[in-house]
Amino acid sequence: MKKIILFVSLLVLLGGVLQAKQYGLEKAQLYYAIRADGSMAVTLDLSYWFSGSFSTAWITLPQKDFIVTRPEVSELSSQGEIPYRFQRETPEMIPSTFDFTQDGRQYRLSWFYRATDTKKTFRLRYEILKGLKVYEDVAEFYFKVWGADWEINLPALWVEVELPAAVASREEINYWLHPEIEGRIGLSRDFRKIIAYAGNIPARQWVEVRVLFPRHYLQQLDESKVILENGPGKERILKEEENSKLRDARKKKVYQFFSSLVLPLAVLFFILGLFISLRTYFRYGREPRVQYLSNYERDVPEGVSPAQADMVLSQEKEVSARGILASTLELARLGFLKIEEVEREGFLGKKIKDYRISLTGKTETQTLTDELKLFLNQWKKMMGSRGLLISEIKRKNLADFKTQFDKKVRKAVYDTHAWINSQGEKVLNIWTIIWILSSIILFISLFFSGVAPYRPITLALPASLLLNFFISLLFRKAVRQYSPEGKLLALRLKALRRFLRDFSRLAEQPPESLIIWEKYLVFGTVLGVAREVLRAMKELKIPVDSISWFAPVASSKMGDFSSAFESFNASLNSFSQAFSTAVAPSTSSSSSAGGGGGAGGGGGGAR
Repeated sequence: MKKIILFVSLLVLLGGVLQAKQYGLEKAQLYYAIRADGSMAVTLDLSYWFSGSFSTAWITLPQKDFIVTRPEVSELSSQGEIPYRFQRETPEMIPSTFDFTQDGRQYRLSWFYRATDTKKTFRLRYEILKGLKVYEDVAEFYFKVWGADWEINLPALWVEVELPAAVASREEINYWLHPEIEGRIGLSRDFRKIIAYAGNIPARQWVEVRVLFPRHYLQQLDESKVILENGPGKERILKEEENSKLRDARKKKVYQFFSSLVLPLAVLFFILGLFISLRTYFRYGREPRVQYLSNYERDVPEGVSPAQADMVLSQEKEVSARGILASTLELARLGFLKIEEVEREGFLGKKIKDYRISLTGKTETQTLTDELKLFLNQWKKMMGSRGLLISEIKRKNLADFKTQFDKKVRKAVYDTHAWINSQGEKVLNIWTIIWILSSIILFISLFFSGVAPYRPITLALPASLLLNFFISLLFRKAVRQYSPEGKLLALRLKALRRFLRDFSRLAEQPPESLIIWEKYLVFGTVLGVAREVLRAMKELKIPVDSISWFAPVASSKMGDFSSAFESFNASLNSFSQAFSTAVAPSTSSSSSAGGGGGAGGGGGGAR
């Protein structure tokens, strides 16, 4: 419990720290100036807000698409533009400096400052070479003006692409904004700029601008500063955009049609899953009717071991710690084990009460059930020549044994004696696999097809399949059905529990034999009424110290029933704690569509 509280406290503390330190962007403004020689000057204004303390920010640009040169960084404030100086990054992150690096994969422009719970706007400048494609007839500006590596949303993006000269007419220029997002693109009134706007851009979403203009406007073209392409390009690019538009229009229709079916299909699948689970329950899970009118059962049912009784009552697939404990007592009752109360030295010589389990040497195991034979062999493996202390059991890992033990008991209860029918559970297991695989396949398909990011409603379909998975899990135990024999056995065990719990009944009809009292102790442990049995033995002055397989320290005092009772009760508690410890490991995301081919992109961040 202390570890859980500490873990939760750490999570709360970490959550507070993370919540206290956040940043975001209010807007980004990008200005591209295409020069007459084909090179480009870029100005990027980034307006940040900071919650907490920050000291560095950066952007990245893919190195394969173009050449970036002459980077500059400055900060815009009420006093004007404050330039930063170039200096290689140091651990101190010196304010008002910037660094520029490249690693063969990307360019990284970093700058350093001090910001705590404030807003700042930074201006980045750089030049791009070999970013403009030049054909025989046109020049092509095709850039991801906002990259997919940004991990934060962008409320507003403003982009201007300034041409080398004003075009003579609108017909000379073509432009597109990709993908289909909240935004617009158009030609400025002076025919000199393409202006684009996009809003509410989610994290990891790129934005592209594509512009075509006649090549002759590059009056001082320097072929070393552009990418030269053979042949004309305008018709090919126009056809490419038209095909992309048609393709995306078809895809949009499919998306719309599919989206209109999502909710009905999701409801249909949910109803189907619920129907299957309910039908399986009514077919396999309803209890059989048996004739058993007794409210009390005085005799311990024959042919059932303590662990089997535990599994029959719980209808689980695993034996509880009480069932393990009762199996130990059963081995002792049958003469294979002996339990002794001992005293050992603890810290600073303090006397600590403990219990030693030892073998008696009895070897006739023919009458033992399979799980008791397995348990006896496990005790033999764990014991030394002087036996095994209960305190030592806590340090042992009985996970593998517990798995084998559960398997033996499960085979007896579900297969050999067929007290519980698990056919309904097998049916639901098949449907559970079908639901989970279907939801995973559908979820992946929606994302790879590109439907899910633009049509989140479509996720309702895999969600309904996943919901069916959980419904099937909920019904798994409910569809485990008693056979008539198993139902009768469960009723008898419950009646025995009522009998052992009701002292007045036990006092009226006490067993004449100590052997029966020993059985009551064993099955009382399984039934959760061992304390009541011991109390009855104490009140009726049953000689607990006559139980040969349990030797309390108090046994030397003849007639000291109270001491013997308390000792035996303490031993049961110690057993339960030890076994519970030992077996714990085994329990159980107006513009045009298309695009994606523009140069640039990248991302950025702050910390």
